[in-house]
Amino acid sequence: MIKMDLAQVKAEAKMDFVSLVSDLMPAGNPTYLGVIKYPMIKSLLAELGKKTMLKVLFLLVKDFCSSVNVVRNMNQDQMIETAAMLIDECDNFRLEDYAMMFSMAKRGELVKIMDRLDMSVITQMLDEYWKRRNQAALKLEENESLDSLGPSCRIEDALHPLDAKLANSVDTLTGAFGDLKNRLMEWREENKNESKLE
Repeated sequence: MIKMDLAQVKAEAKMDFVSLVSDLMPAGNPTYLGVIKYPMIKSLLAELGKKTMLKVLFLLVKDFCSSVNVVRNMNQDQMIETAAMLIDECDNFRLEDYAMMFSMAKRGELVKIMDRLDMSVITQMLDEYWKRRNQAALKLEENESLDSLGPSCRIEDALHPLDAKLANSVDTLTGAFGDLKNRLMEWREENKNESKLE
């Protein structure tokens, strides 16, 4: 991101950035849960310092603003304040989350951008992105808990029809043997009682 601020390498840096975002969003679909392998912004703040992270987020905001055509765009002060807000609101976000969020916003997927860009519009984008990211996490948890319960269909449903018929026949035969065994035991009890009476 920092390279994008240098005029001589800006185009190359922009292409690298677009390629990175493309990897994060194959076929335009965000991999919300795939970003957990990247360090959280909080960790980067401790490692790199707030000023460096502020510059990186400022450049993300600046790139977004330059990609959207609106009548009233953000000025540099607003971009810096928005970058500071993104640091304050980062929670468990990664830089990659913000990269995907801005990419989705450029496509008009998060909020409808009318004639202006300001911090409130970006806050709405952030809220919508967080909601979608949270829903993806909840869906994953739900699927994992369902998987832990085992298959959701009966075994016969997954078998070939002939195998299912054979399994049912074996079950019927096993049941018949069980009934025969019970009748035999009843018969023995009756005969045992009769032999005692004689």
